[in-house]
Amino acid sequence: MTTDVEKFIRFCESDFGKKVLEKEVEYVYRELKDYKDILDIGCGIGQFEQKLQDLNITGLDSSAEMLKEARKRSNKTFVRGDGENLDFNDSSFDAVFYVATLEFLADYQKAIQEACRVTKPNGKLLVMMLNPESEYFHEHMQRDDSYFRRIKHTDLREIKNYISGFYEITKEEYFLGIREQQIFDPAEKRFASLYVMVGKKK
Repeated sequence: MTTDVEKFIRFCESDFGKKVLEKEVEYVYRELKDYKDILDIGCGIGQFEQKLQDLNITGLDSSAEMLKEARKRSNKTFVRGDGENLDFNDSSFDAVFYVATLEFLADYQKAIQEACRVTKPNGKLLVMMLNPESEYFHEHMQRDDSYFRRIKHTDLREIKNYISGFYEITKEEYFLGIREQQIFDPAEKRFASLYVMVGKKK
C-alpha cells in the first residue's frame, strides 16, 4: 500500500477527519439524494460510497491502490480511470460530483467538458474545492508533506467562469469552517475550508 493511501486512511479515521467527512457527506447527500445515477470523480478510498449506501454512486479514481481500498469498504461500482478522459457514454449520469479533486487535475477544463458530456440533460454538477484563501489552506501549504502542495488550480473565479459555459450555476457558497481542528459554520470566507458550486447542465 502506498503512503498516500495510508495517510488518507489515517486522516479519514482520525476524530478530526471523521468530523470533516461527516459534514461533507451530509452536504453531498442533501444535494444529490434525488438523483438516480451518480458519478464521483476522484473517489479515493470510497468514503462517500461507503457512507451513502442509499445512493447509486459509481466511484472513479486513477489510483489502483485507492480503488483496492474502496472495494473493501462498499460494494458500489468502482472504475479506474482519468477524470479528463471518462470512459462512459454520453448522458450516462444524472449527477456528477467532485470533492477536493477538480483543482488537482492537470486540465480542469477538459475534465469539465467530460463531466458535461456524461451528464444527462438538466443533470446536476456538484463541485467542492479547497478554498485557497482559507487559513486552513495556508496552514497546510506550510507543511512540506501536505498533499495540498499538489494543487494545480487556485483561481476559483476562473474555474467558475469556465464551468458556467456548460452548467447554469444555481448555488455557490463557502463551507466547512475549520480552525485548530474545530469544525463550525463559517461566517467569514477565511475560515471556510471549501468553496462549493452547484450547477445544472445547460
